[in-house]
Amino acid sequence: MPVRGGAVSRRQRDLVMIRGTAVAAIAFAALCPLSLGAQEPSDSMPATHTVKRGDTLWDIAKLYLGDAFLWPEIYRLNTSIIEDPHWIYPGEVLKLPAPARVVAVTPPPPPAAESTIVAPAPKPLAPTQPQPQPAPPEPQQILAPAARSVRIGEYAASPWVDEPGGPRGSGYIMRSADLPGISSADRSRLNLYDRVLITPPVGAVAPERELYLSYRLGPNIEDFGQIVIPTGLIQITRSPRNGEAAIGRVVKMFSQMRADQRLIAYDSTAGVVIGRPSPVTNGRAGKVRWILSEPVLPSLQSYVIVDIARRDGIAPGDQIELFQPRQAPPEGNELAEPEVFIGYGQVLRVTSYGATAILTSHEQPKIADGTAARISAKMP
Repeated sequence: MPVRGGAVSRRQRDLVMIRGTAVAAIAFAALCPLSLGAQEPSDSMPATHTVKRGDTLWDIAKLYLGDAFLWPEIYRLNTSIIEDPHWIYPGEVLKLPAPARVVAVTPPPPPAAESTIVAPAPKPLAPTQPQPQPAPPEPQQILAPAARSVRIGEYAASPWVDEPGGPRGSGYIMRSADLPGISSADRSRLNLYDRVLITPPVGAVAPERELYLSYRLGPNIEDFGQIVIPTGLIQITRSPRNGEAAIGRVVKMFSQMRADQRLIAYDSTAGVVIGRPSPVTNGRAGKVRWILSEPVLPSLQSYVIVDIARRDGIAPGDQIELFQPRQAPPEGNELAEPEVFIGYGQVLRVTSYGATAILTSHEQPKIADGTAARISAKMP
């Protein structure tokens, strides 16, 4: 900008200085692109974590690993301490995975100045000799995102189909172990954190801290099996001794718990499923045989049981697709009705009678007994 008489005002001098400073900062950042980037993580992460009241594996993984979905990594390192990944206790010392290290990329050297002496180029090889090729750079390791898993809570609450009459040799809830202030109080209805008297399943020792799943029986479907519906989880606080009943505490409730409901040992390992299912074509087909929310139309997070069983190759973590099959042309019409997609479900439990899935996607409102289903994705 031309200045009259060659004089520069103070404001213009300040503007020139500001622009010069900004240009210098941009030039410095361009020459040092790695100085502001991600740095190698420090090795200050502890090797262990002492569990405090209120801790969960989910929270510990988020705190130390930066991703709550990596909790199975901590569980696998501590299977000698953790009997059930859903329950950890204050005072337990858990080993933590070693922190992942990021290899820093060395920036290229700056271009040589004009005064730098350039070394003479090597003599070319004879025409009969092949020119050496530079070694390819080593591939950088990329950390894969956390794999999804079956949610333990959804697995525990999921109904299943069993042999007629339900599991054999089950125990049962006797009644509440707490003495009511009023003698006429109903001790058959249980609430969360109530103490209960239980008779363990046949042959069970019922050690302290062991978990038992309480359940009620649903319908016995002809040519299919007995529907079993979980109602809650009870943790043993006092083992049976001297001919006395065991004492437990209600730690989870999925529906109303009552005396005389049955008990079986809770095995959460079947619900620990890591990975993502891969799509398949022409998967095994079946149909919906029972829905937990009946007679209300099911929605997301509803449980459905299909007649695709373990012998058909279905496994926890697989995905099923619900659909209406292609319909033949109606009378007087030459065009058939195409297949209609209804929704997806994630498989949680599998027995020799059928499989239980929880709805994860829902595009059509009607899901009923007899709705067609097929395996659309399988775990590796």
